[in-house]
Amino acid sequence: MRLTFASARVWRYIMAGVSKFIEFGLITVDEGGLAFKAIDPSRVSLVEMYIPRESFDVFEVDGELKIAVNVEELGKILRSSEKDDRISLEFKESSMTIEFERKGVTREFTIPLQIGSEAEAIPELKLELNNRFRVPGLLLYEGINSIEGLGDVLTITTSGEDLHLIVRSDLGEAEVVFNTQSGSLLEKEVNEPDFKVSYGLEYFTYVKLAMRISENVDILLSPEMPCKLIFNFPQGVKMNYYVAPRVE
Repeated sequence: MRLTFASARVWRYIMAGVSKFIEFGLITVDEGGLAFKAIDPSRVSLVEMYIPRESFDVFEVDGELKIAVNVEELGKILRSSEKDDRISLEFKESSMTIEFERKGVTREFTIPLQIGSEAEAIPELKLELNNRFRVPGLLLYEGINSIEGLGDVLTITTSGEDLHLIVRSDLGEAEVVFNTQSGSLLEKEVNEPDFKVSYGLEYFTYVKLAMRISENVDILLSPEMPCKLIFNFPQGVKMNYYVAPRVE
């Protein structure tokens, strides 16, 4: 079973963040594509990535495979990649080989696998979230990056046409505002006006590099509910990221 993807960049940026707070993840490969799913030990955040078959340059798959992979080790390997590397994954009975190729030079890394062992530990989430905002990925990255380190709690709220990201601490308050007039808010659907919900800021900083390369990010929210971020990457790659609300 072998898969080849044109660019290692998306893999690198996603796993660079996920590997900071998640130990193991589940990779499922079938004739439709590749899915990656993982939950952090505290069960505050959950990641789902999907790459359809059509996005791969090489897709040699026969049947279905479910494997548990050490995300920390995978993240270390992917951080060694360059942005213009091609990436190939080859699955064998008890190992996965990650291959980077650039300018005729090939680099290979092999890590052990645990077939199917983690599948039952990761829940399926079905949430009704009544407010949706679409923000350019780079602008969301810049917003999170600018308030990182200024506090521990991220409060997301709306007022009129605007979406607000607010961090407060003993040192003061920082706020990032997205709105349709400036073009920083591409789309919005608000069914619960003037809501407010808070999350741990660190869980958003973990995926800020993924925001940077995402074409846009959909932010789905409801009061006292998890936040769902939908990342839309180049080449048909999508990622859902859930963060549980902070309990005061």
